[in-house]
Amino acid sequence: MKTTIKIIGITSGGLKGFSGVNGKLFNTIAKDCELIEVFDTKLYGFGKYYDAIYSFLRTPGYKKYIHPYNEILEGSVAYYRFRNNYYVSERTKIANKMLKENKKNYNLILQTGWLPAILQKNDVPRCIYTDYTTKLSEKELPQWSKFLSENDRKYWTDMETKSYENADIVFTFSNHTRQSMINDYEISEDKVVTVYSGTNVDYLPCIKKEYNKKIILFVGIDFERKGGYVLLDAFKKVKNEIKDARLIILGSNPKLNIEGVEVKGFVSYEEKIQYYNLASIFVMPSFGDPFPNAFIEAMSYRLPCIGSRVGGIPEIIEDAETGFLVEPYKSSQLAERIIYLLNNENLMKKMGDAGRKRVEERFTWDKVVKKMGSKFDKLM
Repeated sequence: MKTTIKIIGITSGGLKGFSGVNGKLFNTIAKDCELIEVFDTKLYGFGKYYDAIYSFLRTPGYKKYIHPYNEILEGSVAYYRFRNNYYVSERTKIANKMLKENKKNYNLILQTGWLPAILQKNDVPRCIYTDYTTKLSEKELPQWSKFLSENDRKYWTDMETKSYENADIVFTFSNHTRQSMINDYEISEDKVVTVYSGTNVDYLPCIKKEYNKKIILFVGIDFERKGGYVLLDAFKKVKNEIKDARLIILGSNPKLNIEGVEVKGFVSYEEKIQYYNLASIFVMPSFGDPFPNAFIEAMSYRLPCIGSRVGGIPEIIEDAETGFLVEPYKSSQLAERIIYLLNNENLMKKMGDAGRKRVEERFTWDKVVKKMGSKFDKLM
C-alpha cells in the first residue's frame, strides 16, 4: 500500500515569499500530497532590526559592503537580508523550534532555499528546492555578493554546504545550479535533481496574439542587475530605426525622460497581464540571473524573449527558436536583435508560439511537482 506523503513546508516569507514561487509550489503539491503546514522562518520585528544593528556595529563604513541597489537608511531594511552568522543561526533556530513544537504528523520536509540550515540527518526525509548557490553568485555577480566580513562568508558557506550535505534530495531550478552543487560543493550527482520552475501566472491564457504594436516590455524590480540601463541604451538605437517603437518598464522606477519610454513601476497582477497581452516582445538583458520567472511568464503570453547568455537563462530561451540570447552589457548587439524582431511579425509569431509550447512542455508547476513526487515516493 502506497504511503500517504504528509509534507511540512519551510520557507522565507510563507506562501507569498520567494517571488511567488512558494505559493505556486505548495498549492500544487497539495493536490496530490497532504500539506500539513507551511512555516515562515523570515526574521520580523525585533529579529530583523537586531540583525541590522548587529551588522552596523560590527562593520564601520558598512555601505561599501551592501548591494548597490539597497539604501538601508532610506527604508529598505525590511527587504535586505544581511549575510551574517546571526541571520543564519536565528532562522535555523526558528525552523527547528517550529518543527519540534508541531504536533501534527508529517513524514517529509520540503524547504525552499538552503536556509534554514539542515544541521543533521534525522528520521524524517528533508528536501531543498533552490534556484542558486552562494559560490555561483560570487563568480557571476561579485558586486552583488559581498559579505560584511570574511568570517561571515566562511560561516555562511560552511552552513550552506552542510545544509546540502544533510538534505536527502536537492531540487534545482536549472542544470546550471545543479552543476554548481556538484562542482562547487561536492554534492553527490545522484542527490541533485533539476526540476525547473513553473510559471507564476494563474493559468495559461488562451489568446490570439498580435505583434504589430512595436512594444518592448521589461519586467524587473532590480533595474540595474536586470540590465535595465543596457536596454535603455539599446532602445535609443532602436528608436533611430523604428520611430514608433515603445519601451514599457514594470517593477522598477528609474528616473527617466526618454522619448518612447514609459515607466509604470509596480503594478497589480491584473495590470501586468494586460501589458503582457499588449507587448510585442519581452526583453531583459540581465548581468546575472539564476532562473528568471519573468521569461516564463512572457512566453506564456506568446512573447518572443531576448535575454542574456548568463545563469539559467539559456535553459529557458532557445536561441533563434523562442527568442534570442545576447551577450551581457552589449547594447549594440541587443539593439540589432530587437530591431530584427520588431521588423518581422511572422518571426515574432513563430517564436511566440514556440515559447508557449516550451512552457506547456517544461515550465508548469504540475510538471515540476510530478518530478519531485517521483523522488518523494522513493524516500517513503
